[in-house]
Amino acid sequence: MKKIKFEEKYSNKEIATLLRKVAAVYILTGENRFKIIAYQKAADTIENLSRNLFDLWQEGKLNEVSGIGTSLASYLDEYFKEGYCRHFDEVLKKIPSSVFVLMEIPGIGPKKAFNLVKALKLFDEKTVILDLKKACLSGEVAKIEGFGEKSQSQILKAIEIFEKRKEKPPRMVLPYAFSLAKEIIDYLKKNPLVKEVEALGSLRRFAPTIGDIDILVKTKDEKKVIDYFIQFPKAVKIDNAGEKKASIIVSSDIRIDLRVCDEKSYGAMLQYFTGSKAHNIKLREYALKKGYSLSEYGIKDLKTKKFYQFEKEEDFYQFLGLAYIPPELREGLNEIDLAKNKKIPKLLTLSQIKGDLHIHSSFDLKPSHDLGEASFFEIAQFGKKLGYSYVGFSDHNPKFGGDLSEKEIVEILKKRKKLIEESLKSFDIGYFIGLEVDILPDGELSLPKEAVFYVDYLIASIHSGFSYEKTKMTKRILKALDFPKVKILGHPTGRLLGKREEIDVFWEEVFEKAKKKNIALEINAWPLRLDLPDILVRQAKNFGVKFIINTDAHSLKEMEGMFYGVSVARRGFLEKDDVLNTQEFDKLEAWLKS
Repeated sequence: MKKIKFEEKYSNKEIATLLRKVAAVYILTGENRFKIIAYQKAADTIENLSRNLFDLWQEGKLNEVSGIGTSLASYLDEYFKEGYCRHFDEVLKKIPSSVFVLMEIPGIGPKKAFNLVKALKLFDEKTVILDLKKACLSGEVAKIEGFGEKSQSQILKAIEIFEKRKEKPPRMVLPYAFSLAKEIIDYLKKNPLVKEVEALGSLRRFAPTIGDIDILVKTKDEKKVIDYFIQFPKAVKIDNAGEKKASIIVSSDIRIDLRVCDEKSYGAMLQYFTGSKAHNIKLREYALKKGYSLSEYGIKDLKTKKFYQFEKEEDFYQFLGLAYIPPELREGLNEIDLAKNKKIPKLLTLSQIKGDLHIHSSFDLKPSHDLGEASFFEIAQFGKKLGYSYVGFSDHNPKFGGDLSEKEIVEILKKRKKLIEESLKSFDIGYFIGLEVDILPDGELSLPKEAVFYVDYLIASIHSGFSYEKTKMTKRILKALDFPKVKILGHPTGRLLGKREEIDVFWEEVFEKAKKKNIALEINAWPLRLDLPDILVRQAKNFGVKFIINTDAHSLKEMEGMFYGVSVARRGFLEKDDVLNTQEFDKLEAWLKS
């Protein structure tokens, strides 16, 4: 096969957007529900891949990507080879292209976008958002059947959020940036001149989104390492290459910056380029009071003019009279005061996690949302491989208030419980039977109360109605926490990084209720969520609330993402005792029954 040059339209983001457009057309044209779900799921998978789908295609590994079946693989193969796909083009022609533009606005799905385009005749994709904004301001949207004043106001607010988001430079989600950085670091480590190599900045602090990737190398031959770096096979452009730093651009227009230094200044440089701006300012102010100035090369005594270099970061902090501050905490909060008083928390580690309580199986209970890909036995087997003591099955609740009666829902969950028990009766791993249940607009859960006899716990989650006013949203969550067997509040803010903002809630009231009822807040490790955010994790910890870190996995591969949830917990100052799934089976079982 001829070598095809990477283009922006081949990026994971663009491919995911393309598939979501196809799914949108299928929704509007009444296509088969399972085909719609397949395209939506494939889009989510591709967007969260830790590698470019284009690269996997060139390596002949499309069939290894979860959710890409034979027909979709053939369409993508044509798209990558030719730059277009006849099938995709034919599907997309069925609705105006301006519909897809409106779908970029938070809260506007395919049906709402289509109705707006049709009613207001918004057919120019270049001006459609501006035209919609004008229509809202003139009151035209409120006159459309099914909309009204409230909906018009919500659309205006959503357009403002969209416009603000567009002003910000695009950022990568943590897992994608982490995987790309690892690929480059592994490449650098192959060079014998590279003594040590480490990521810097927001990536080393495990921030949820990352801009450019910065890397530091310790070496005795800086020039040769620079020359080696700019030959990275996936570099599409060399931005600059000096004596001590260089920059390359890789696919999707991502910038990689490399700095090189000798052994004597490695520790100081690692420290200098890891902390946030706020952390570095506070550290400089602290050092100045002690008579020192800081730079990327070391510490200078302002009185004696003596200059100190550091091979290790730990020695840098120790010289200043501070306990070592883990990278995740270097955000300019109170970490320097804690380090001064030797009170830096002993942060949670991945090895302390004993199990995962939010995993979706392939058991078809006619769910309100998507199924997982693996059976109960396969999940348990993989959990064992990950070193877990237990797993928790938390499929989405059966679709409530639709085709299924309450009696049928109860029977489905009864059958599910029996199947789980039979599947795992001779398998050496603990398990819990859970269920992720939608929190309805009025705060009730989408489940008949009789169904709780067939589960050990419920994860209550919001999956719709994200734009409710703050007081209403708070009451909605508080009421949901009173439902029998609710033990976890799932992905509490409902955010999707770069796509959907956090819900508006009086979090102090939620934290107080969770503490009172012994309900855990979930830290959802799914790449686009990383929810509860670390800022709220710190606040909740101060209320004495406990946490559960879950992957929300819909495949075995996604079960490996626990690491990212742990990174959020560490940024939130959490220790082992703050997180309930660090406990052994019997203790966790006692909590679930409490």
